[in-house]
Amino acid sequence: MDLPRLRHIVAVARNQSFSRAAEEVGITQPALSRSIAAFEKRHGVMLFDRGRGGVHPTAAGLHVIEHAQKLLHAAGDLERSLRRYPEGKPGQVAIGLGPLMAGLFLPHVAGSLLHACPGIRIRTLVRAPDQLVTELVNDRIEMILGSNWNLGRIPSTAIERLGRIGVAFMVRGGHPLSRQGLVTNADLEDYPAASAVELQDGQGDPAGSFICDNFHVLRETVLRSDCVWISSPAFLADDLREGRMVQLEVSGFPPSHSEVCLITKRSRTRSPTVTAVAERIRTLLAQAEV
Repeated sequence: MDLPRLRHIVAVARNQSFSRAAEEVGITQPALSRSIAAFEKRHGVMLFDRGRGGVHPTAAGLHVIEHAQKLLHAAGDLERSLRRYPEGKPGQVAIGLGPLMAGLFLPHVAGSLLHACPGIRIRTLVRAPDQLVTELVNDRIEMILGSNWNLGRIPSTAIERLGRIGVAFMVRGGHPLSRQGLVTNADLEDYPAASAVELQDGQGDPAGSFICDNFHVLRETVLRSDCVWISSPAFLADDLREGRMVQLEVSGFPPSHSEVCLITKRSRTRSPTVTAVAERIRTLLAQAEV
């Protein structure tokens, strides 16, 4: 199947005339007729009925025309994407994110890219880190945005540090622990834990736990319960400012930071979209917008 011949077929169907189709595609009518006849001979089908009433597709012709239009449309998309690529204009990207990164960055990054790059296609996958690595290695996503999960141990990945975010113990406003000054680890054990990941063996919470990989659901649950949650003050900035959430001071656990990294396949050339995403997140972290 060569694209010029498919264009000839679609042009004849659109114009219902060989002469008008030949003029449209910029070749002579005999050359167009030979192109159509060669296709018909090769595939053993008759594409058009020719008569005084004009040119009309046969049943086989309608089938070929339908698929030819799809192929030509896809080829046009690829051509336009390749024209944009050297100019550094993003086309499409598949991003894998951990739950915290999704809650923090997706609204900012997606909104920014959709505004700055009309026509961009963004596909996201929010999963546990080990699942995201598998998706990256198998080329189903182009990048992972998340904490540094020691992915440098995987030879096929490359890690770029973008910045860091703070993490701390959080409870709802009015929680019994919110009225204490310094909280101990024993105090924490009296209350259920909220987390985006399953706790490791031997680290279960005696008061129970709620595990969910959606940070917005975790937030709502913590606001409606006595759960203690290790989360990012940046993610909960509005809640902290308005008193809906309270950051605890825990003995032996000072507020810490988590590295935000971009993980890609070492062998893959970065697309303009990956570069744009990395720069947007680096800017957000530097300006503390998240």
